[in-house]
Amino acid sequence: MKKIFVLIVFIIFFTNSFAQELNGWKLNGQIQLRSEVDGRDFSNSTHPLTFASIRTRLGVEKTFDEKVQLFVQFQDSRVFGEEGSPTTYTSNVDLYQGYLKILKPFGWDLSVQAGRFSIIYGTERFFGASNWSYIGRSFDGVRFSVMPDCWDLDLFALTLNESVSYINNPARGIYPFPQKETPSQSIYGFYKKNKLSDKSKFDITGFYEIDREDVAPDTNRIGLFTLGGTYWGNYGDFSTVFEAAYQLGNRGVRDVNAYMLSLSGFYKINNTTLGLGADILSGNSPDNPDKSNAYIPSYGTNHKFYGYMDYFPSNTSGLGLNDFYFKSTFDFAGTDFSLSADVHHFMSNQKSSDGKNTFGQEIDLTLVYKFVKGTNIIWGGSLFFQGDIMKAFFAPREDTAFWTYLMITANL
Repeated sequence: MKKIFVLIVFIIFFTNSFAQELNGWKLNGQIQLRSEVDGRDFSNSTHPLTFASIRTRLGVEKTFDEKVQLFVQFQDSRVFGEEGSPTTYTSNVDLYQGYLKILKPFGWDLSVQAGRFSIIYGTERFFGASNWSYIGRSFDGVRFSVMPDCWDLDLFALTLNESVSYINNPARGIYPFPQKETPSQSIYGFYKKNKLSDKSKFDITGFYEIDREDVAPDTNRIGLFTLGGTYWGNYGDFSTVFEAAYQLGNRGVRDVNAYMLSLSGFYKINNTTLGLGADILSGNSPDNPDKSNAYIPSYGTNHKFYGYMDYFPSNTSGLGLNDFYFKSTFDFAGTDFSLSADVHHFMSNQKSSDGKNTFGQEIDLTLVYKFVKGTNIIWGGSLFFQGDIMKAFFAPREDTAFWTYLMITANL
């Protein structure tokens, strides 16, 4: 695999060198390098962990006759030292994106994208690339963009997990397959953009996730439908975003009825932006263990919303999350620096079995330096003050948690 990657890199740069003869080829790349000091264990008596990670992406694209677009992007993701030895090779190189997009086949006003690709919709609360991660997220599947210049509707079918190995030669012993259907996991959905006016727009999405593995007679592990929407409003110096979603279906033998609500407003004063908001994710009541009322944001870029220390939503234990926050950003006039400060107050949506309902408070500081075009240097530092639920989860560790990082992201 390493030799193949080196060969691809050589071909791409060779192609770029002869851009006049091979007109239209575009090279793209990115390196994200981040070091972290992790003291998120709520114990000052332990030494904080340190990590350094690097994500390298290199791709090439070309559009042929304004009818077919080819895009291929490889990615290497690694944590420093994971090989265990400077003479050990770890196969970290993978295809991050690789797809064909057919533009207006048969003269129809649509495009068809098939292969492996990232999905970014709206605020990324429902579908996002999760680019904070040193791996990122991409999907295998097909996407139809219907009337993109006016109706702006996407239809997609994605395969998350194919648990049956590909059958190359149909030997007699393979068939019949023991289950009634292939126990794969898939997503089928749509995303529709709607411009209401020059100052407002509203997008709506719906997707059905099914994991066909049997967990009980005639019961899939997951059969879940999510319907959500996002509204943006811009009124001079004031802007607002409202998002809502509802989930229904089943997780195993438990019926699902869950919701998400989010409302935020921002006001810009010269070089400063101030904002208030609240995110509500419904949770399970300990008094109703047979019901599944916890909203799970499976494919959103959660790092953007629920605190940069990434405790949530994974540490809610199914109780849901009420996140009340204040955000501010200050751009230093005449410089390439900006500073952001966020404060979160986290509560559970449902009280725990012993009546607790506070996770704690988090403070996030972020300093961004736009070094050159396409390259940012970012420092971040965060503190988390435990509430009664987190003290119970992490007992006997009750100290203030901290986390800091320095990151460089360079785009070609």
